[in-house]
Amino acid sequence: HERVHATDGEVGQVEGFVMDPADHKVTHVLLQEGHLWGRRQVAIPVSAITSIDGGIRLSITKKQVGELPPLDPAG
Repeated sequence: HERVHATDGEVGQVEGFVMDPADHKVTHVLLQEGHLWGRRQVAIPVSAITSIDGGIRLSITKKQVGELPPLDPAG
């Protein structure tokens, strides 16, 4: 449950990872975004991660995270 930081502030916390079944490498970080009444889960591509120092740091803004499509809770 590491904190996730966009270039302009905190956007949520890590809820899990998506792995490629072929090579077992992490392809996306699952982010729980929002607050109690407006939560949603999105997948952040690992290419958007710049560091994991003091939480996960992204190369994208809060707005760009907000524009990512939510994951379908049904799978």
